[in-house]
Amino acid sequence: MSEYERRTDGRTDLVRHVYRLVGARRLRRVDAAVRAVYIEWQRWRFATLLASDLASYRAYRRADGRGRHAGDATLRVRVKPLGGRAVELRPGTTDAQMLRETFRDNVHRPTAPRVRTIVDIGANIGITVAYNALRYPEARIVAVELDAGNVALARRNTAEWADRVELRHGAAWVEDGEVTYVNDRGLEFGFYVDEGGSGRAPALSMGTILGLVPAGGRVDFLKMDVEGVEAQLLKPSVPHWADRVDEIALQVHHDYTVEDCVRDLTALGFTAAADTRRIDFVRGQRSAG
Repeated sequence: MSEYERRTDGRTDLVRHVYRLVGARRLRRVDAAVRAVYIEWQRWRFATLLASDLASYRAYRRADGRGRHAGDATLRVRVKPLGGRAVELRPGTTDAQMLRETFRDNVHRPTAPRVRTIVDIGANIGITVAYNALRYPEARIVAVELDAGNVALARRNTAEWADRVELRHGAAWVEDGEVTYVNDRGLEFGFYVDEGGSGRAPALSMGTILGLVPAGGRVDFLKMDVEGVEAQLLKPSVPHWADRVDEIALQVHHDYTVEDCVRDLTALGFTAAADTRRIDFVRGQRSAG
């Protein structure tokens, strides 16, 4: 897979570029130390940027540590980009990291000023759904999430918009049925379909998912993060489910490269390119005409 440097148009872009040029990644101890410092700085920085008040800052910091088991308890964090609305995070999971990366990279946002229909595949605990519901008050959102525990939390985090958010438990797949998936603790933001997994979920074809959108209606924006399944879902065919989609944003995984994805989206009629704000992310748009 080709290497891409995440670009934020901030000062950290230069730091990452110089770090890469000097070859520090090849020095394992130096690399490990630098990464540990950078991750802790990110945790502190985004706790201050995201939390609306001191109690939320403390709750976020408590939640932001994988492996610290806390049973079924959740912590409420009021989030600035959500207008101070509270979301629930589970300590000892990837929830806090997912919240941080969502608003660090901002790749979940449509580019159109007016959006009526959004499909969010791989909705996790509902943060991107909540943000887009808040930003686009006229939009109807269909959201799909693989894991039942994530779905339960997503329902609570999007309850304010339940009248126009339809959240389904299931895995995007090539056909309807059932799949098994890996659901190891500490991977909540990256559970993935695998024959050897211990989790089970309904499998939903793209036809079934888009069937939740009014018949004949366009999908203004589709966000997809499905941990490798995208390679199968984007195989060009005629007709194709993506014919109804005007803008798509997704992360690629495993052996399916950015170049592969750009090629497939181009074949499906999109103008596609890497979105360097997040590693291995691609965005495609159709012409207005």
